[in-house]
Amino acid sequence: MGKKIVITGGLGYIGTELCKIYSGYSWNDTITVIDNRFISERVHQLRKWNMNFVHGDILDKDLIKKHCADADIIHHLAGITDVPRVKSESSNEKDEKIKAVAEEGTQNIINVMSDNCKIIVPSTHVVYEGIEKVKNDISEDEETNPVLSYGKSKDYNEKQLKSSGKKYVILRLGSVYGYSTDTARIDIMSNFFSKMASQNGTLKLYAGGRQVKSLVPLIDVARCFKFMEERDDISNDLFNLTKDTVTVKEVAEICKKYNPNITLKETNDEVPNLGFSLSNEKLLKKGFKFKYGLEESIKEMIHKWSKQNLIKDLEYVKDGEKEFSDGRGKISNHELTEPINMIGLINSKKRNYTS
Repeated sequence: MGKKIVITGGLGYIGTELCKIYSGYSWNDTITVIDNRFISERVHQLRKWNMNFVHGDILDKDLIKKHCADADIIHHLAGITDVPRVKSESSNEKDEKIKAVAEEGTQNIINVMSDNCKIIVPSTHVVYEGIEKVKNDISEDEETNPVLSYGKSKDYNEKQLKSSGKKYVILRLGSVYGYSTDTARIDIMSNFFSKMASQNGTLKLYAGGRQVKSLVPLIDVARCFKFMEERDDISNDLFNLTKDTVTVKEVAEICKKYNPNITLKETNDEVPNLGFSLSNEKLLKKGFKFKYGLEESIKEMIHKWSKQNLIKDLEYVKDGEKEFSDGRGKISNHELTEPINMIGLINSKKRNYTS
């Protein structure tokens, strides 16, 4: 008998990729996706993958009890993603909403999940945003120092899970990058630079682009959630999930490599700090392997978001390959840019047929 797996926030940036992975398991496991958004095409795709979709909010205690009480695994991805990046963007209203969803929503799940269930939750590298000097290879047991509401809420979640008495795995994510369909997070530096590069824009490098960043590929993040679900021997633990340690300028230079038409503009503007990086040594020792890289991801995003050389003639016909001919005649294949009912042309010695 398969597992019952719940994915909250399953229509989001990470959740979308995680659902793609589980599409290969949903005929054996029971997969339920909960999200407070309803995106028609994505919901349709989940249904085709034999997944259940529940349009609801994690603040709804009755809904959470109904779907999480008998779960074996809960991937808890739901949360506010449109968050302040600097103090000037903060407001009491925004901060209270971030806090409520993070703290109350997570507690709702903890309260109803069984002792045998394992909850896998993303935290964030910004729990260290208060560090003033560059610090590299920060380990999981380093004291946190959040400043803004998002970092504080994730820091609270970490402590909340550790004291819950339930089985948990916390993945402290670096800045997640990579192409996705309609869920791409353009506010993330690597993705934003790739978007600007696809538009032949100018990349502004504040403080000369010297800030250090810990980055991680989107698909590897989704893979790691699946990895932690499968590993029964891993629970009640926290791991840094990050792959690349680079400067902002290095990311910009990769963008320029794949589009030389962009402009890199260094400025002397101050930044809150010059960054930090997280160590992934603990995760690697558990056997997880990264499969994707920064350069290939940036190349993909620039290519997919750039102007394409499209054939404007809707009646353009491309002759097909692998023609078949014998004594009776010849069968040719043709490719058209627009779908029509004709699928082939048969050249017969007696007469012509179209089908």
